[in-house]
Amino acid sequence: MRIAVIPNSSRAEAERCTQKVLEVLKGCGCEILLKPYCYHDGGCVEEILADPELALCALILAVGGDGTIIHVAKIAAALDKPILGINAGKLGFTAVVEQEELSLLPRLLTGYQEEKRLMLQVEVQGERGRVLRHALNDAVVSAELAKIIDYRLALGDGESYKYRADGFIVSTPTGSTAYSLSAGGPVVDPSLDSIIYTPICPHSLFNRSVLFGAGTRLQVEIPENRSRLYLTIDGEGPVELWAGDRLAFSQSPRRARFIKLTNKNFYDILNQKLVN
Repeated sequence: MRIAVIPNSSRAEAERCTQKVLEVLKGCGCEILLKPYCYHDGGCVEEILADPELALCALILAVGGDGTIIHVAKIAAALDKPILGINAGKLGFTAVVEQEELSLLPRLLTGYQEEKRLMLQVEVQGERGRVLRHALNDAVVSAELAKIIDYRLALGDGESYKYRADGFIVSTPTGSTAYSLSAGGPVVDPSLDSIIYTPICPHSLFNRSVLFGAGTRLQVEIPENRSRLYLTIDGEGPVELWAGDRLAFSQSPRRARFIKLTNKNFYDILNQKLVN
C-alpha cells in the first residue's frame, strides 16, 4: 500500500512522531511518500494538490495538531482520498490516533472504516469578482478591533433580515466543537449533515445559534459598516469584505473521508478531549 505522510514540519514534536510513524509503516511493508506540510496565509498550498505522486497514494496521514489535520484533510478531500489524523499537538480533536496508539497503524492494511463528513462551500460575490472556498471547520465574519457589524441574513432566495453582532460563524458539525462552541453554539455529532449558524455576541435577546439542514443555502448581504470586515475560513488568511458583497454558505460537493481505526465514538472523544 502506498501511503502519503504529511507532517507539520515546523513542530519538533510532530517531527519526532513522524519518525515513529515511518518506522511502523515501513515495518508493515508500506510504500511511503513523505511530503512535509507547507502552509501559508492563503491556505492549502496548491503545489501539494498538483503533486501527481500524491494522487497515486491510497490514503493520507496527517501528523500534527488540529490545524494541520484540518488543512491536510481539505487537501485529501480535493483529491477524494481518505485521511487519518495523528495527534502531535495539544487538543487534537480531529485526530483519531494518539502518539501512544501508533501500534494501531497496521490496521490500515487489514481494513478500516470511514466516516464521511460534510464540508462547507463559501462563495463571495462582489464588484471585485468571485471568491470560492471550501471549509471543513468554519467560516467566520468579523470586524477589526472587535467592533459591532451590521449584516442581512436570508435562507435561499427568501426575505432577508437585519442583524447586529460582533460577527457570526457558519460551521460544519466537525467545527461545532471549535469557535462555534465557544460562542455558545451546540455540540453536533460530525457524522450528521447540517449547517450551524452562530452569531458572536449578538445585540438581541433572542438571536441564538440555529441548526439548519444540509440542503440550506444561507445568503448574507454586507451593507456599509463603520469598520473593515473580514471573512476567515478554517483559520486561513482573511478575505476583506466590502459593502455590497454577497456571501453564500452551502454544502460543498466535497466530503472529508476520515479513517476510523477503533470503536471509539464521537461521545467518547468528546469526553476525553473536552470534559475530562
